[in-house]
Amino acid sequence: MNIFAGTGKIIDVNLNSKVLKFNLANEQGKPCLIPCVLFDTSDEVRNFIEQLQTSGQVVWLQGRVSSYEYEYNGKTIRKIQVISNASIIKTI
Repeated sequence: MNIFAGTGKIIDVNLNSKVLKFNLANEQGKPCLIPCVLFDTSDEVRNFIEQLQTSGQVVWLQGRVSSYEYEYNGKTIRKIQVISNASIIKTI
């Protein structure tokens, strides 16, 4: 199992589904967006993530790296995302 640990700002939060999706923006010479997912989130966690997005505060996040691929219109699409737990997101 691959583990991701990194810092960045939370952007592009999708609060409209059971699964909370967002991107972690990280500067590594050039902007880098890391797609992240939180499962089974409470309203408290959703509010916390939304506050982090609006404040622009830097956070530390750790999670498992999930990768998968599928065929679409004859092309192979590869996706990678970090599956995390709300208790592992810490403000810096």
